[in-house]
Amino acid sequence: MKKTFENLPIEKKQRILQACIYEFGEHGYDGSSTDRIIKKAGISKGGLYEYISSKEELFLYTVEYTYTHLYDYLKIRIADEGKELPPDLLNRLKLIADIAIDFYLDHPHFVSLIVRIANLSNEDIEEKSRETFRRHFLELFGDVEVNTLNHPKEQILELAMWMLLKTRMDFLLEIKTERDPERIKEDYRNNWDFYLAILKNGIYR
Repeated sequence: MKKTFENLPIEKKQRILQACIYEFGEHGYDGSSTDRIIKKAGISKGGLYEYISSKEELFLYTVEYTYTHLYDYLKIRIADEGKELPPDLLNRLKLIADIAIDFYLDHPHFVSLIVRIANLSNEDIEEKSRETFRRHFLELFGDVEVNTLNHPKEQILELAMWMLLKTRMDFLLEIKTERDPERIKEDYRNNWDFYLAILKNGIYR
């Protein structure tokens, strides 16, 4: 992003980013429209291109912002609650899932954008977006214990990343029909309990 964007007042920058998250989350990269972003953000078309060099740059910046916002939330919640990350992978996944659902309920369009990243037609943008996900994921999961795992750590972590995508997709499907946040939380956590119970019998020596 250009320096003009970074120098914007916080309120205006947030308004533009929220418009981007909504647009890319609803329509993906290919189906998104900078005209709709401009309208929703309340800025001019010329104004937008004072801040960005291309739609691709805007998308990747939005992806980075989305993941940073999510993982900062997780780390702050863990610290505020006086918790530590368990060394065991499954226990860590359980802890993160229990916290993440609160973020998802407050920011469903963030989740929509994250899920969209898994199905981009542009291979270069998809690879860059996946690398952003992987980098943030490893901030929380890169140091899990490996001596109890029955398979290579890299493969197990890839499986964990797939599980995150699957449960986020399930969340988006449920939130379209279920309006009770407590029910959504319960179902989300029950799904994780089910997946983790199965994995417990399959990945350990």
